[in-house]
Amino acid sequence: MLHPGTPIRPCVSALLLTPDRKVIIQLRDDKPDLPFPACWATLGGRIESSETPEQAMRRELYEETELTLPLTYWRRIDHAYVWNGRPGYVENYAFVGHFDGVVSEIRLHEGQRLDCFNAEEIGHIPIAYGLEKLLKEFFIDYVHRIGSNL
Repeated sequence: MLHPGTPIRPCVSALLLTPDRKVIIQLRDDKPDLPFPACWATLGGRIESSETPEQAMRRELYEETELTLPLTYWRRIDHAYVWNGRPGYVENYAFVGHFDGVVSEIRLHEGQRLDCFNAEEIGHIPIAYGLEKLLKEFFIDYVHRIGSNL
């Protein structure tokens, strides 16, 4: 249940799948004023008031990585989180893309680094903004069911 006054943030997430069925995610910067420092998160961010989710996803992915990959809207997954005792809520529009290049060669402009994880590995790392729900559903629904046809 959403508490009154809880901010609702419309956001986008890129779920970039590698040929070995891992997802590329970003290790956030380790700055004390940054929410969820040194935690892992999807590439993406907030949707600006003048943008559609598709426009925001293309903008965020390019700003963060300079990638212009084809992305397909997968689904919206809403999830709650708590940071410093304050609740938040994300309306997350998730997009799927396929990346078959060298991850270490991606030009990252935000965060410490990128890495690839499978479903089991995701369960053992700190994830930001309650994105565990999104990642879990992605591996169950997309990678395990739809992904068998990749």
